Amino acid sequence: MNDDFSPRLTAMRDALVAEVDRSGTPGTAPVPRRRPTRGAVLAVLAAFVVGGGLTGGLTAAALPGADPDAAVETQLATSARYQVEESNHATVLGTPTFLVTHGDRTITLDDRPRGADAITVSWTCLDRADLRVAVDGTRVDVGDPCLPSTEDVIRTPWSMTPADDAGNPSVTLSSSGSARYAVWVSWVQRATIAEPSPQQDAETDDGVVTLQEYTTAFNRLQACMAQAGHPMAVVPLTYAADGLSSSTPGGDGPWYRYGIASESIEVYDTQCYPREFEAVDTIWQGEHPEP
Repeated sequence: MNDDFSPRLTAMRDALVAEVDRSGTPGTAPVPRRRPTRGAVLAVLAAFVVGGGLTGGLTAAALPGADPDAAVETQLATSARYQVEESNHATVLGTPTFLVTHGDRTITLDDRPRGADAITVSWTCLDRADLRVAVDGTRVDVGDPCLPSTEDVIRTPWSMTPADDAGNPSVTLSSSGSARYAVWVSWVQRATIAEPSPQQDAETDDGVVTLQEYTTAFNRLQACMAQAGHPMAVVPLTYAADGLSSSTPGGDGPWYRYGIASESIEVYDTQCYPREFEAVDTIWQGEHPEP
């Protein structure tokens, strides 16, 4: 990442990972690495925004003479960039548009940067509002009603929508009355995600995954990571019985429980996991839910 938010985003990501690690039961192995859910990301983001530790604009907004709109812009930009760049390994391009407004508004995106293939939108209501958001006519879930942030809850919903190759896409917002809202919009280039390998397709073709297929697919994941220069540690199969985890067969499972180093996450998320293990892992986890 090469933008001003990178140190903040990296710290928030590390905090999210730490929070996930802390959520495990003492004495058990780490849970399998998963891409953070939007709710989890926003929960950690909210902690930082409220604390002001990483968003100097928000802290400064409490000072006399500070511009409160600048704090809101920082809040929305940080949220959107985290989701786009850290969670989805995409890239924010061009000059973002930021507005604090009310009523109906249309933002047309022109001057498409080279490689841009999606639009990201982040918004927050400054007053309780009946807000509607659509990207090129496609409705985005806002929540009904759209509520402003509070001291305890930071509400910065976010979306990333593919953009057609032709024409200038637009973001339309509508709200009745004088209720104010803020919106942050930018072009995005999405990450290239690897297609499942023929071996993984064969393992999932019948909709059922055997233990041998699960193990074989995980071995390919490890080989892929090693070949990319990000070798994983030895990961044994883990079983669960009577609330305890063990490498001894018996009880529920088994599962591969492992962690991914921060410098390896992009390769894992965009290349090795989708190519060799994601579909197999999804079916296996559905067949063998963890307690």
